Amino acid sequence: MFKDLDYELYEVVFNKAYIAIGLCLIAFLAFRFRGNIESFFKQLGTNRSFLFIAFLFRILPFITVYIIYGYDAQSDVQIFWKSAQEAAKFKLVYRDFESLYSPFFAYVTAIPLYFWNAARAVTLLMIMVELLVLWLTMKTYPAENKPATLFKALIYLLLPAPYIFCVLGGQEDIWMWGFACAVVYAWQRKKSDLVLGIITGLGLLTTKAFFVLLLPLLFLKLKNKGQFILGNVAVGLPVLLVLYFLGGTSFLMPIRLAQEPMAVNMWSVINPLIWDLGITQNIKLLNWIALFLIFTVAVWQTLKTKSVDIEKFVPKIWIVIFGTMMVIQIGSYANYIFIYTMPLIFGFNFFKRKTFLILTFIFQTFAVIQPSQWFRIGKPFLRFDNLLGAKFAFEYAFEVIVFMGTLYWLTLVMKKKI
Repeated sequence: MFKDLDYELYEVVFNKAYIAIGLCLIAFLAFRFRGNIESFFKQLGTNRSFLFIAFLFRILPFITVYIIYGYDAQSDVQIFWKSAQEAAKFKLVYRDFESLYSPFFAYVTAIPLYFWNAARAVTLLMIMVELLVLWLTMKTYPAENKPATLFKALIYLLLPAPYIFCVLGGQEDIWMWGFACAVVYAWQRKKSDLVLGIITGLGLLTTKAFFVLLLPLLFLKLKNKGQFILGNVAVGLPVLLVLYFLGGTSFLMPIRLAQEPMAVNMWSVINPLIWDLGITQNIKLLNWIALFLIFTVAVWQTLKTKSVDIEKFVPKIWIVIFGTMMVIQIGSYANYIFIYTMPLIFGFNFFKRKTFLILTFIFQTFAVIQPSQWFRIGKPFLRFDNLLGAKFAFEYAFEVIVFMGTLYWLTLVMKKKI
């Protein structure tokens, strides 16, 4: 079966599998010696403990991969780098160069290029932002004590999806959760709804268009809705006017995102059974239907939890939004797990369940392997006859496992009484 396997082509897939399995083993040992580790954290102190685990599981891997071994950044990072290079020259996003992200994104990623003009600099920025978001999440959603909170952070850093997608993939998806968490952090400190509106406005301008799905749901929860809207308008309208005045309707470019079928989602899983019906050929229509359904489910969950405060509401609705997106949007792929892993770990008490932890590590292991395998076999939207080939059959099996994991997390959160 594997005699014709091109090991060099699939080397990255195997390496990611080895890394994921290694992370699972380290996590097992961490739980085995949890008491000793938490005692170590208590003696070392919160700040130094966080810096220690951040260095050990983010900075050191970056140095090893990109400095010692000299590998170049891959995946979307090359696209980010090209856009950042244009932004560093003060060119206008959308009009002068392409970007499928929010207007500020290219300019933020351009900042490290003034010190180190390489794609690896963008990856390092992604790691630093992830660590900043992790620190904010620890402050916003602490466990019963500081050592326990730090242990949660350690386990998060050992999860295969955040590790691979951030260190090796340089993905930016965690930025969105950072702004959502900042809303909760500001609310805990009794900041006005105007401030919350400004934070969400900046989130929409800095991350992805998908972030907009959170805004109307927060609008339904907040008391002073006028101030919230004013905060959004105060930061968003001037940027929109500048983009329109200088670049016309070019600012609509991000809407082109996800106009091709991806995997893993419901459509990629069932396509081998329905491909001859032609249902999955109209990508644009399916995307719009999916966005409507995602928003409908999210509003339903919001109305169900109308008496719940913002602190408990945000992580739940966040996972509902992006978990549902991974299920029904044809442009969704496994990397989206990165978006909601942090609130899944910190925003709920699932961490106390052994079954949850074991399944999460298993599902995430397959989630980091599947995208690499999928890209190396040509990014197919599989038909039934494709499954006769071993490489396609294995990739499809990975899809089914990741899809089951997404349904598991989504069901767990939607059933959770908060």
